[in-house]
Amino acid sequence: MMNKDLPIIIQKVFTNPDPIIWRGIWIVTLKLLLNNKKMVKVWVKLLSIIKSNYKFYPNLQLNQYIKWELKAFVAQVVKLRMNNVNMNQFSDDIKVYFSRKNIIIEEQLIKEIYSSANEN
Repeated sequence: MMNKDLPIIIQKVFTNPDPIIWRGIWIVTLKLLLNNKKMVKVWVKLLSIIKSNYKFYPNLQLNQYIKWELKAFVAQVVKLRMNNVNMNQFSDDIKVYFSRKNIIIEEQLIKEIYSSANEN
């Protein structure tokens, strides 16, 4: 079950995730990111930026591009979580990832991602 306040496209992308890929820390992290109410504003912001960046990838369908970028974001968070990085290292690393993706996101939203992904 995921937060019903999430944008519909995010709900669609992550409904019935493939159990071959989405298991263990992958599915746990995904559920944490999808269920935390504080993450809604992060997902909305990411979706807005991804849609804006779509113009650089005209050879892909918009929905496929969104799906690709959202899953890549979750994969990056999983990677950082598996490396057990602290908040400062997480922030530095996710900023590098976002800069490669042409995504500018506020520090407070990065803190929300970190705290959501590392809930106990």
